[in-house]
Amino acid sequence: MTENWGTFTGIGVGPGPSEYITLKSFNALMKADKVLVPRATGSSNSVALTCIKDIDIPQDKIEFMDYPMSNDESLLSSIYQKIAEKIIAHLRENLNLVYITIGDPYIYSTYSYTVNALQELIPDISISTYPGISSFQALSSALNFPLGQGKENILILPCPETSAELREQIERHDNIVLMKVGDRFDWVRELLIEMNILKHCALGKRIGLDNEILTRDLMELKEVDKPGYLSIIFIRKTPTQGRNGR
Repeated sequence: MTENWGTFTGIGVGPGPSEYITLKSFNALMKADKVLVPRATGSSNSVALTCIKDIDIPQDKIEFMDYPMSNDESLLSSIYQKIAEKIIAHLRENLNLVYITIGDPYIYSTYSYTVNALQELIPDISISTYPGISSFQALSSALNFPLGQGKENILILPCPETSAELREQIERHDNIVLMKVGDRFDWVRELLIEMNILKHCALGKRIGLDNEILTRDLMELKEVDKPGYLSIIFIRKTPTQGRNGR
Protein backbone atom coordinates (compact mmCIF):
# COMPACT_ATOMS: atom_id res chain seq x y z
CA MET A 1 0.00 0.00 0.00
CA THR A 2 2.85 2.38 0.81
CA GLU A 3 5.28 0.87 -1.70
CA ASN A 4 5.70 3.98 -3.87
CA TRP A 5 5.52 6.49 -1.05
CA GLY A 6 8.27 8.76 0.21
CA THR A 7 10.06 8.12 3.50
CA PHE A 8 9.34 9.45 6.98
CA THR A 9 12.24 9.89 9.40
CA GLY A 10 12.17 11.43 12.86
CA ILE A 11 15.43 12.79 14.23
CA GLY A 12 16.46 14.16 17.60
CA VAL A 13 18.52 17.32 17.09
CA GLY A 14 19.74 17.48 20.68
CA PRO A 15 19.39 20.54 22.90
CA GLY A 16 21.66 22.73 20.75
CA PRO A 17 24.28 23.56 19.48
CA SER A 18 24.07 22.20 15.95
CA GLU A 19 27.21 20.06 16.42
CA TYR A 20 25.29 17.78 18.78
CA ILE A 21 23.30 16.26 15.91
CA THR A 22 24.43 12.77 14.88
CA LEU A 23 25.99 12.14 11.48
CA LYS A 24 23.12 9.82 10.54
CA SER A 25 20.57 12.53 11.34
CA PHE A 26 22.61 15.12 9.44
CA ASN A 27 22.66 12.91 6.35
CA ALA A 28 18.89 12.44 6.57
CA LEU A 29 18.44 16.23 6.74
CA MET A 30 20.59 16.74 3.66
CA LYS A 31 18.50 14.23 1.67
CA ALA A 32 15.10 15.51 2.81
CA ASP A 33 12.59 17.02 0.39
CA LYS A 34 10.81 18.60 3.34
CA VAL A 35 11.87 19.26 6.94
CA LEU A 36 8.91 19.19 9.31
CA VAL A 37 9.41 21.54 12.25
CA PRO A 38 7.19 21.45 15.37
CA ARG A 39 6.38 24.72 17.11
CA ALA A 40 3.81 26.08 19.54
CA THR A 41 0.68 27.50 17.93
CA GLY A 42 1.02 31.28 17.64
CA SER A 43 4.81 31.22 17.88
CA SER A 44 6.97 32.56 15.08
CA ASN A 45 9.92 30.30 15.83
CA SER A 46 10.80 26.78 16.92
CA VAL A 47 13.30 25.65 19.55
CA ALA A 48 14.08 22.55 17.47
CA LEU A 49 14.95 24.70 14.44
CA THR A 50 17.07 26.99 16.63
CA CYS A 51 19.06 23.92 17.71
CA ILE A 52 20.24 23.36 14.13
CA LYS A 53 20.47 27.01 13.04
CA ASP A 54 24.06 26.52 11.85
CA ILE A 55 23.03 23.83 9.37
CA ASP A 56 22.10 25.25 5.98
CA ILE A 57 18.54 24.14 5.21
CA PRO A 58 16.81 25.88 2.27
CA GLN A 59 13.83 27.88 3.53
CA ASP A 60 11.51 26.35 0.94
CA LYS A 61 12.12 22.90 2.46
CA ILE A 62 10.92 23.92 5.92
CA GLU A 63 7.31 23.30 6.88
CA PHE A 64 6.06 24.15 10.37
CA MET A 65 3.78 21.81 12.29
CA ASP A 66 1.82 23.86 14.84
CA TYR A 67 0.86 22.24 18.15
CA PRO A 68 -1.29 24.00 20.77
CA MET A 69 0.07 24.31 24.31
CA SER A 70 -2.99 22.67 25.82
CA ASN A 71 -4.02 19.81 28.10
CA ASP A 72 -7.31 19.34 26.26
CA GLU A 73 -7.09 15.68 25.15
CA SER A 74 -9.84 16.07 22.54
CA LEU A 75 -8.19 19.13 20.97
CA LEU A 76 -4.76 17.51 20.93
CA SER A 77 -6.08 14.30 19.40
CA SER A 78 -7.70 16.32 16.61
CA ILE A 79 -4.47 18.25 15.96
CA TYR A 80 -2.34 15.09 15.87
CA GLN A 81 -4.72 13.54 13.36
CA LYS A 82 -4.68 16.61 11.10
CA ILE A 83 -0.88 16.73 11.17
CA ALA A 84 -0.72 12.99 10.45
CA GLU A 85 -3.04 13.47 7.47
CA LYS A 86 -0.80 16.26 6.15
CA ILE A 87 2.28 14.05 6.52
CA ILE A 88 0.58 11.15 4.74
CA ALA A 89 -0.40 13.45 1.86
CA HIS A 90 3.26 14.42 1.41
CA LEU A 91 4.35 10.77 1.55
CA ARG A 92 1.85 9.92 -1.18
CA GLU A 93 3.58 12.57 -3.32
CA ASN A 94 6.77 10.50 -2.89
CA LEU A 95 8.46 13.16 -0.77
CA ASN A 96 11.17 12.23 1.70
CA LEU A 97 10.29 13.84 5.03
CA VAL A 98 12.41 14.52 8.08
CA TYR A 99 10.67 15.53 11.31
CA ILE A 100 12.98 17.28 13.77
CA THR A 101 12.51 17.36 17.51
CA ILE A 102 14.51 18.86 20.37
CA GLY A 103 16.55 16.40 22.43
CA ASP A 104 15.58 12.79 21.76
CA PRO A 105 12.42 11.90 19.80
CA TYR A 106 11.03 9.60 22.48
CA ILE A 107 11.71 11.57 25.66
CA TYR A 108 8.73 13.85 26.37
CA SER A 109 8.25 14.83 22.75
CA THR A 110 5.20 15.55 20.60
CA TYR A 111 6.88 13.27 18.06
CA SER A 112 5.66 10.12 19.81
CA TYR A 113 2.03 11.27 19.63
CA THR A 114 2.46 12.19 15.98
CA VAL A 115 3.83 8.72 15.24
CA ASN A 116 0.87 7.14 17.06
CA ALA A 117 -1.52 9.18 14.93
CA LEU A 118 0.27 8.09 11.75
CA GLN A 119 0.10 4.43 12.76
CA GLU A 120 -3.59 4.69 13.59
CA LEU A 121 -4.29 5.96 10.07
CA ILE A 122 -1.81 3.67 8.26
CA PRO A 123 -0.91 0.68 10.48
CA ASP A 124 1.83 -0.59 8.15
CA ILE A 125 3.48 2.80 7.58
CA SER A 126 7.28 2.68 7.55
CA ILE A 127 8.90 5.00 10.10
CA SER A 128 12.59 5.48 10.88
CA THR A 129 13.65 7.25 14.06
CA TYR A 130 17.18 8.38 14.92
CA PRO A 131 18.07 9.19 18.54
CA GLY A 132 19.34 12.54 19.78
CA ILE A 133 21.25 13.82 22.78
CA SER A 134 18.79 14.64 25.54
CA SER A 135 19.07 17.87 27.50
CA PHE A 136 19.87 16.03 30.73
CA GLN A 137 22.72 14.14 29.05
CA ALA A 138 24.14 17.43 27.81
CA LEU A 139 23.79 18.97 31.28
CA SER A 140 25.49 16.00 32.92
CA SER A 141 28.47 16.31 30.57
CA ALA A 142 28.67 20.11 30.81
CA LEU A 143 28.90 19.96 34.62
CA ASN A 144 30.83 16.65 34.80
CA PHE A 145 27.99 15.50 37.01
CA PRO A 146 27.39 11.70 37.13
CA LEU A 147 23.74 10.76 36.78
CA GLY A 148 24.24 7.32 38.28
CA GLN A 149 27.15 5.41 39.79
CA GLY A 150 27.52 1.76 40.68
CA LYS A 151 24.11 0.33 41.47
CA GLU A 152 22.35 3.65 42.01
CA ASN A 153 18.95 4.02 40.40
CA ILE A 154 17.82 7.02 38.34
CA LEU A 155 14.32 8.44 37.95
CA ILE A 156 13.39 10.80 35.11
CA LEU A 157 10.48 12.83 36.46
CA PRO A 158 8.41 15.81 35.27
CA CYS A 159 8.19 18.08 38.29
CA PRO A 160 5.20 17.13 40.50
CA GLU A 161 2.64 19.68 41.59
CA THR A 162 3.37 19.38 45.32
CA SER A 163 6.41 19.10 47.57
CA ALA A 164 4.89 16.03 49.25
CA GLU A 165 4.89 14.15 45.93
CA LEU A 166 8.48 15.15 45.18
CA ARG A 167 9.66 14.26 48.69
CA GLU A 168 8.18 10.78 48.28
CA GLN A 169 10.08 10.24 45.02
CA ILE A 170 13.34 11.53 46.50
CA GLU A 171 13.01 9.15 49.42
CA ARG A 172 12.47 6.22 47.05
CA HIS A 173 15.29 6.93 44.57
CA ASP A 174 19.03 7.57 44.61
CA ASN A 175 19.02 10.15 41.82
CA ILE A 176 16.31 12.16 40.09
CA VAL A 177 16.38 14.05 36.81
CA LEU A 178 13.68 16.62 37.52
CA MET A 179 12.32 18.07 34.29
CA LYS A 180 9.89 20.88 33.47
CA VAL A 181 10.53 22.66 36.75
CA GLY A 182 9.07 25.99 35.66
CA ASP A 183 7.50 28.18 38.36
CA ARG A 184 7.80 25.41 40.98
CA PHE A 185 11.49 26.20 41.52
CA ASP A 186 11.14 28.10 44.80
CA TRP A 187 9.39 25.31 46.69
CA VAL A 188 11.60 22.67 45.07
CA ARG A 189 14.70 24.47 46.35
CA GLU A 190 13.16 24.87 49.82
CA LEU A 191 12.44 21.14 49.94
CA LEU A 192 16.04 20.29 48.97
CA ILE A 193 17.29 22.61 51.71
CA GLU A 194 14.91 21.04 54.22
CA MET A 195 16.12 17.54 53.27
CA ASN A 196 19.74 18.75 53.53
CA ILE A 197 20.66 17.60 50.01
CA LEU A 198 20.81 20.90 48.09
CA LYS A 199 24.62 20.76 48.09
CA HIS A 200 24.47 17.52 46.06
CA CYS A 201 22.22 18.99 43.34
CA ALA A 202 22.70 20.89 40.07
CA LEU A 203 20.59 22.88 37.63
CA GLY A 204 20.53 23.68 33.94
CA LYS A 205 18.34 26.12 32.03
CA ARG A 206 18.12 26.48 28.24
CA ILE A 207 20.97 23.99 27.91
CA GLY A 208 22.91 24.56 24.68
CA LEU A 209 20.81 27.63 23.76
CA ASP A 210 21.21 31.38 24.20
CA ASN A 211 21.02 32.55 27.83
CA GLU A 212 22.09 29.13 29.08
CA ILE A 213 22.56 28.69 32.85
CA LEU A 214 24.55 25.81 34.34
CA THR A 215 25.22 25.65 38.07
CA ARG A 216 25.94 23.38 41.01
CA ASP A 217 24.92 26.17 43.38
CA LEU A 218 21.14 26.55 43.36
CA MET A 219 21.33 29.25 46.03
CA GLU A 220 23.15 31.64 43.70
CA LEU A 221 20.25 31.96 41.27
CA LYS A 222 18.72 35.42 41.12
CA GLU A 223 15.10 36.20 40.29
CA VAL A 224 15.95 36.90 36.66
CA ASP A 225 17.68 33.51 36.39
CA LYS A 226 14.78 31.48 37.77
CA PRO A 227 14.17 28.34 35.69
CA GLY A 228 11.46 28.23 33.07
CA TYR A 229 9.97 25.33 31.13
CA LEU A 230 13.33 24.35 29.57
CA SER A 231 15.00 23.65 32.91
CA ILE A 232 16.29 20.58 34.73
CA ILE A 233 17.42 19.89 38.28
CA PHE A 234 19.65 16.94 39.15
CA ILE A 235 18.82 15.68 42.63
CA ARG A 236 21.23 13.40 44.46
CA LYS A 237 20.73 12.23 48.03
CA THR A 238 24.47 11.60 48.50
CA PRO A 239 27.70 13.09 47.08
CA THR A 240 29.25 11.54 43.99
CA GLN A 241 31.88 8.91 44.78
CA GLY A 242 35.27 7.97 43.42
CA ARG A 243 35.98 4.41 42.31
CA ASN A 244 37.40 3.58 45.75
CA GLY A 245 34.15 4.69 47.38
CA ARG A 246 35.47 8.05 48.63
